Amino acid sequence: MVKYEVTVNRNVCLATMACYSTDTLHYKSDENHKSLVVGGTTDQSKSTRIFDDDKLDDAQRGAKACPVGAITVKQL
Repeated sequence: MVKYEVTVNRNVCLATMACYSTDTLHYKSDENHKSLVVGGTTDQSKSTRIFDDDKLDDAQRGAKACPVGAITVKQL
């Protein structure tokens, strides 16, 4: 198991759907197609959650798919 934090900067997100098209375990869309972290805490500017599982590579793949770099994945 690996502990890591996934954060979406919703001010930067362009709603391209790239992250949640790549990884539905960590990312989903809101009603405006902007990204949210699944099960995370979300406000107007960011969505974030700490995970403790073996899916770090999936989260990183989703983050790399973002064309504007709105997603950070940080191992804790």
